[in-house]
Amino acid sequence: MKRLSVIAALSLLFLSIGLIGSRVSAKDLAVDVAKVNIGVKGYEFGPAVPKIIVELDNEVSSVAKDDLKVTTAGVDRKIKNVYLSNKNGKKIKNGNSKYVTIEMPVSFDTENNAGEASPFTYNLDIFQNQWSSEYKVTIKGLQVSADDQTATLSTETDAINNRIAQEAAVFKNRGTFSGTYTNPMTDEEEELTLNYAAYEPKDLSQGKKNPLIIWLHGQGEGGEDPDIALLGNEVVALAREDIQNHFTAGKQTGAYVLVVQAPTYWMDEGDGTNGAGAGVSRYTEILMDTIKDYVAQNTDVDTDRIYLSGCSNGGYMTLNLAIHNPDYFAALAPLATAYSYYDYEREADGSYTRVPSEESLSGTAMVPTENVYFDDEKAAALKDIPIWFVHSANDTIVDPEAFSLPIYKTLLDSGADNKWFSYYKTVEGSDMKDTEYAGHWSWVYFFNDQVTGVQDAKAVKKADDLSGFKANNKSNGGSATVEVDGKDYDNIFDWLNAQSK
Repeated sequence: MKRLSVIAALSLLFLSIGLIGSRVSAKDLAVDVAKVNIGVKGYEFGPAVPKIIVELDNEVSSVAKDDLKVTTAGVDRKIKNVYLSNKNGKKIKNGNSKYVTIEMPVSFDTENNAGEASPFTYNLDIFQNQWSSEYKVTIKGLQVSADDQTATLSTETDAINNRIAQEAAVFKNRGTFSGTYTNPMTDEEEELTLNYAAYEPKDLSQGKKNPLIIWLHGQGEGGEDPDIALLGNEVVALAREDIQNHFTAGKQTGAYVLVVQAPTYWMDEGDGTNGAGAGVSRYTEILMDTIKDYVAQNTDVDTDRIYLSGCSNGGYMTLNLAIHNPDYFAALAPLATAYSYYDYEREADGSYTRVPSEESLSGTAMVPTENVYFDDEKAAALKDIPIWFVHSANDTIVDPEAFSLPIYKTLLDSGADNKWFSYYKTVEGSDMKDTEYAGHWSWVYFFNDQVTGVQDAKAVKKADDLSGFKANNKSNGGSATVEVDGKDYDNIFDWLNAQSK
């Protein structure tokens, strides 16, 4: 009985460390599973796991998938390919290896509005993405061979902390910026810290000074882990070759990409909640200081070509930061911006009035008024800054008719030029063919490098209301052409690269 107790205790020990391995060997091949890693990749709908990288305790010379079965996060996965690889999952052509990579197709889970078996969990208490507390991987029937001996391996492990996200890893410069600032709601001093991650191609300093793209995340990507901001939306695409190639004219060799993360929400006005986009963010000053500090540390950045972009909450902050610093940025690209055209009802303490709402995830909603928040002073601050808006007409989270459309029209009516608007009917995917995403996700077109067409600015300005806008998917946002100083641009990134203070 004592011996059985020891065996039971050992089994519990293996379970507690999250790894149970077994080996069934035809010729007693001395190999077993040492570790299981998940390869995380950014897609237009968020992160998913297209690879499992299995680390063995000894090298093998071949691997087979005939009887292989894999389950991740409770989902049975199809097997696309299995091969020997390096530790990061890159296939090796010849030789032995301790690493076996299992490739799996990825699909979109329409029920959960996320990638199938996503490593993210959406926290409904704070309305933000977080790494799942557990990501169980079960592998059965993994056949490996070496020296004419074969073993069939099976294992079950929690791999949530064994993540390999190579696209996020290229944002190597990681850090924080802290300071003391006045809370705009309470007028009290508070200590704030922002996290950031930056992509800096190796050969940037070999050419002339290079531009900087600053990305600001949406509501769901706040916190203290920049990987959430990089993968929650497909921000990693900004470092991919397709987009970087837009910034390689002449001796220019690419663009810096700085991703800054708010601990709560960019639309937090001081009480820790997500506001309505009709006030000043508590992070306005520290974000500007963070950017300036980063630029000061990277003298290769062309300070005449610093571009600011963001989606939803980050779209709000894009306009908010530029309004407070109108002479700093060379161009803006707000996507599904949540900067409100109208004001909202407030309580005596400055917080937003909230009423019960069956349509809201939180169960409450803020109350808009007919008073204009985006007034002449704010329009004047943005008048001379080149701006390219992106939004979808079927956005039910941030209604374009209460946010970006009247803001854009106000700017045109004020006489501003070099202002553009790509307006889509719906959000159609490319990673997942024939997939229509939530209308709020218009940033999908941005990261897929598809923003090319714009609205007819003359028609928008001529109309007395918002009828001058014509949502258009076929021409990628509109049938008009972007023309600046006699030159045409058919891509938002080419346009960005040409903007300079």
